Amino acid sequence: SGRSNAGKDLLADAAAQAQRIAAGIEALNDPHVLTAFRLANRCMAIAARRREAQRTGRPIEEVGAPAWRPFQLAFILLSLRGLVDPRHADRESVDLLFFPTGGGKTEAYLGLAALSLVLRRLRHPGPRSGGITVLMRYTLRLLTLDQLGRAAALICALELEREKDPTLLGEWPFEIGLWVGSAATPNRMGHQGYTGPGAEHTAYKKVRAYQNNTSKASPIPLENCPWCDTRLVPRSFRLGPNPNKPENLSIICDNPHCEFTGNRHLPIVAVDEPIYRRLPAFLIATVDKFAA
Repeated sequence: SGRSNAGKDLLADAAAQAQRIAAGIEALNDPHVLTAFRLANRCMAIAARRREAQRTGRPIEEVGAPAWRPFQLAFILLSLRGLVDPRHADRESVDLLFFPTGGGKTEAYLGLAALSLVLRRLRHPGPRSGGITVLMRYTLRLLTLDQLGRAAALICALELEREKDPTLLGEWPFEIGLWVGSAATPNRMGHQGYTGPGAEHTAYKKVRAYQNNTSKASPIPLENCPWCDTRLVPRSFRLGPNPNKPENLSIICDNPHCEFTGNRHLPIVAVDEPIYRRLPAFLIATVDKFAA
C-alpha cells in the first residue's frame, strides 16, 4: 500500500543519512578538518557560554559547559563530507533543516559555518583564503536582531582565536557583513556635502543624525554589542579615517572591559561600499538585495 511504500522510502532515507553521518566522522581523520572542527566547537562554546551568562545575569565562570543537541551534531556531521570535498555528490543536494522555532537551528548552521570559515584558512594559507565563504540569505521579515547578534558573536569568537594564532588562521580578520536594503544599513559611505544618489541614506548622514539626536534610528540594525551585550551608544559609531570624508564605519563597544573596545572594533562591516572592498568572510544578506 501507499503507506508501507512511504514507510520504506523514509527508512531508506534514514539509512542514507546515517551513512552520511558515518562519512562525516570519517572525514575527521583529515588533520585540517579535525582542527577546523575543534576550533569551530571551541568558538561556538565560547559564544554560547557568553550568551547564557548574559541571559541569566551570572558570571561566565559559573555557566556550565554548553552541549550540542543530537540533531545539531547530526546535521553538522552529515553535512561534513560534502563541505570538505568539492567533488562530492552531496554538493548536488540541498539539506533542509526543519525544526521548531527556538529548537536550535541557528546554532546548527552557525557551527557548520564556523567549520567552513576555519577550514578555508587552514587549506589555503595567505590571500587565497580571503573573500566570502558563507552567504546567509534571509527574507527581510525573518532577519531578526537576535540571529544577527548570534552570528556576530561567533565571528567575534573566531576573530579573537585568529589574533591568538595568526600563523594558523591568517593575517586578514574574520568579519561579518550586513548586506541589506538601504532602509536598514547604509549603501554608501557619503561625506560632508555629498549630494549624489542615496544622499539621505549614507553612513555619514546616518551617524551624524544619530549622534545629534538619539531618537533617530541607529545607523545599523544592532542595538547591543554582540560580545558583551552592552548597549551601543552614539560614540560607538566612528567614521574614519577622516570623519568628514570617511572610508569606513567602525563599531566600538562602550564597555571598557569588553574585548571590542578602544583600538579593537567589532568585526562588523555594515555599509555596502566597504563590503565590496573588504569581502567579509561571512555575509548576511536579504533576498530583496539580490532581487535589486
